[in-house]
Amino acid sequence: MSITLYFAKLNLISGDVFDLYNDPKQKDNISFALYEAVKSNTHWSKENIFFDDVGEPHSTTIEYSIHILRADETVTNIEGLLYKKSRLYYKTLDNATNTLVQNFTENTEGNRFTIDLNHGFVGYNTSARFGYKEFVEAFENIINLAEENLEYDYRYRMSLCISGINLEQIKEELHNIGNIKELRIRMQPPNPSDQVLDSLQKRCDGIVRDLRDANVTEVDLFYSTKGRTGIDLKASLINERIEDIQGLYSGLSVEESTQKGYVSVEATSTTGRKYASGESKPIKRIIEDVGEFFDACIDAFLHLE
Repeated sequence: MSITLYFAKLNLISGDVFDLYNDPKQKDNISFALYEAVKSNTHWSKENIFFDDVGEPHSTTIEYSIHILRADETVTNIEGLLYKKSRLYYKTLDNATNTLVQNFTENTEGNRFTIDLNHGFVGYNTSARFGYKEFVEAFENIINLAEENLEYDYRYRMSLCISGINLEQIKEELHNIGNIKELRIRMQPPNPSDQVLDSLQKRCDGIVRDLRDANVTEVDLFYSTKGRTGIDLKASLINERIEDIQGLYSGLSVEESTQKGYVSVEATSTTGRKYASGESKPIKRIIEDVGEFFDACIDAFLHLE
């Protein structure tokens, strides 16, 4: 049975990313802290609310944790399982009263993953009750909680790796959803590959330079309107901010910035239609056997760098 692999990237959103630009040797410290976080046996929980047949709300807790399976010789790539422990609710017929009675059973799902500690790439599979978006949410929160517990200052945002899209495609998608009532543009300093890091050493320009000078690790712009015709995308207030996406850094294309989560655009139309650049076509790889998992992820990481 074939297995579909998805890929995501952990990107620093703490000020340490600028320290990395100034001193590439900081990458070793960041990688070690990430390794410590992965193997720390940290558990993260979230509350899930559901409604029964009569509309009564009920609460249950979902718990996530990481278990390491193996590492390569240099402890650069680690394979493990991300567990999801939850309750599954079901109903049985009480023959004495001829009514349905709600019961539950404990259930644990385990999604396999491989993480590249040097570059923050994560390859993983999914299961019926543990999808690719939920994996990203859980993994990000476990790592950040572990870093905090271990008293490291590093903090991450995790983004699904997608087939990169250019500026014109983003504009076209925004136009196609109709009149827009809400628009969000997010940008962050890149967590660069070795090649881009070398380039940043020589010249830090564009919005990245402005972010570094202001010690800003994330820009999140939100626009909304109550007008029926929606936000005017051609107005300078909006258009100039959309154009800024291609000026993040001269060494990065918009395609790479969207692929790796450095920039994203989200919008909701007045009719409720939604667009999110980060939900464009996910990068996937198909393998035929779980024994291929580790090597397939490492090979994919080389192409993603």
